[in-house]
Order: sequence, then structure tokens, then C-alpha cells
Amino acid sequence: MKRKIKIIGCILGILFCCWSCTKIAEGYISDHLFYQVNPMEVSQGVTTYSAPIVSNGSTTPLTVRLIRIKNEQGEDVTEEFTTPQSIVTYKGELTWQDSTLALLEAKLQDSLVTPFHVNTTGGRLEFSAATSYLPLGRYSVDVEVSNIKGSRTIENACEIILQPVANAYSIAYKRISNDDGLSSTDDADIIVTVTHEPGTEGSWNIYKFTDKNGELFNPRAGEITRRSRTSPFMDNWNPYYPVQFTDTALVQQMPNTGLPFPYFTTFVAGGTTWTDSNARFDWMIPSGFLEETSLPLYGLISFQFYTSGTYTITTQVKRYAKRH
Repeated sequence: MKRKIKIIGCILGILFCCWSCTKIAEGYISDHLFYQVNPMEVSQGVTTYSAPIVSNGSTTPLTVRLIRIKNEQGEDVTEEFTTPQSIVTYKGELTWQDSTLALLEAKLQDSLVTPFHVNTTGGRLEFSAATSYLPLGRYSVDVEVSNIKGSRTIENACEIILQPVANAYSIAYKRISNDDGLSSTDDADIIVTVTHEPGTEGSWNIYKFTDKNGELFNPRAGEITRRSRTSPFMDNWNPYYPVQFTDTALVQQMPNTGLPFPYFTTFVAGGTTWTDSNARFDWMIPSGFLEETSLPLYGLISFQFYTSGTYTITTQVKRYAKRH
């Protein structure tokens, strides 16, 4: 009996030694790693990020390496996407007191930035403003994903659709009012339309104003003016070029930086401090220029531009006709 116990003990000892010497596999890497948004739409020249690659239960952290980028014809265009290009960036905070072109340019610098990058940790796809150098079209991204368990090569991990900027601007707010109780933001009273022409020689803002019949007001004749010296006007947001009062529009050149406008969010006008993330512009049609009322008409628009080019903003006052 003692001999049997001794034999069993030896066998168990041997088994325990074998078990303790066996290396336990660490980690897990899924066969199904993917990007949640696929295809991914990217506006040319606009900084854009994807979410990290979906681990699908894999042990983290995941390390992701770009293998290649292919165009629609299957050609390798990795070098084109990863070669640094020059874009304009800020090297210091721009304020309303940087009110000359020289002061503006002192806050800007040309930076070399790659159009595309895969974040090593997690695999986030990162697109910079330097995508403005890339041809529009459809592309696919191949990556290698690895962790403590091993690695996976994922071909066509994400399709990229590089497209023109869909929204070069946004109108945040509009309003029309007078001293007789009118205060309206409705399209029935005021309509603001914008056209954007990219790639023009220089950047320009053109502001037009029409009556309910579509007839243009004449800024040169005083039919469109600044509301007051303490309210925001075009030259507060863009002090670098003068405002031209023409027969058909207010026209102002813009610095051709390609950076979003407005460039700063706080300024002082006539001793009054204004802070706004949009470019608010207060205008007025003085008394005597409208058929239906002898009162002055006040209006404002609040907007942002996201890229360079020529913008034409047309404001139509829907209640009133121009007096002749």
C-alpha cells in the first residue's frame, strides 16, 4: 500500500513539473479588427481624425503601422500621402491688437506637415490641412496591427474618400430690427445666402444687400452703413485691409492664409469689448431709403469661413422696397 502511494506521488510530481514548465499563452488578437466608420469621408485641406481601430476583444495596447495607401487603380501612393508639405500655422496667439499685416505675419509660420499619419497607439487615422496637396478621389489603407500575442496584416482596412470642402462657411445667426419693435430672425423677414469661389487670386469678402424685389442697395450712396462706432463691423474682424464702399457692395480683401476666419475672438470697438467665436457684422439702412418706413433698419449677420477664396454674402430684406 505504501508502495502504491509512493508511485502515485511520483506520478503526480512528474505531472506537476510538466505543467509548471508549460508556458501559458499570453494575450489575444482578433481575426476581425476594423474601423467603425468605413468608408471615411475627408474634406480636402481640413484636419480630420478617425476613431482608433476596433480591437474586438484583442489585448491592448494595439500597435498599428501603416503598410501602404492605394488609389482606385491599385497603385501605391504612400509616398504622396506621407511626404511633408508646407502649410500656414500659428506660432503665437493672434489678437485684435495684431492689426497690421506685418503683425499678422509675425504670428504665422510655414510648417512642414504630412498629409496623412497613422497613430501608432490605437491606429487612429489622422489627416492634416496638407491634404490640400492631394488629388481628390478614393483610396484604401493597409495596416499591420500587433500586440503581445502577435500581429495581423489588414488589407483595405479603411476606404478613404477625399472630397472637396462641402461647407466652406457657416452662418450662425442673422437678425433684422428697427425702433418700432421689429426684431426677427425669420426667413420671411431676412434671408442670407453665401457663395464661395475657391482658388481665386487672393481672398475677398463681398457683402451685398437687396430689397424684397432683389434690387441692390448702394453703399457708396450711403444706403448701407455701419450701425455705430461701438458695434462690430467688417474692419474689426479684418483690420488688415480697408472696406471699399462700391455702388453694389461692401468689398474687403482678406489675408490669403487659408486659415479659418475670424482669426481672433475678442476685440474692442469704440471702447466696447466684444467676444464672439463668429464674425459678427452689424449694418444699417439709414432712414429715407425704404418705401414702407421712415425708420432706419438694423441688421446683423454672424458667420465663419473655413478656408480661403472669394465669398459673396447677400442679405435680402424681405419686408421692404428700396425708395427711389
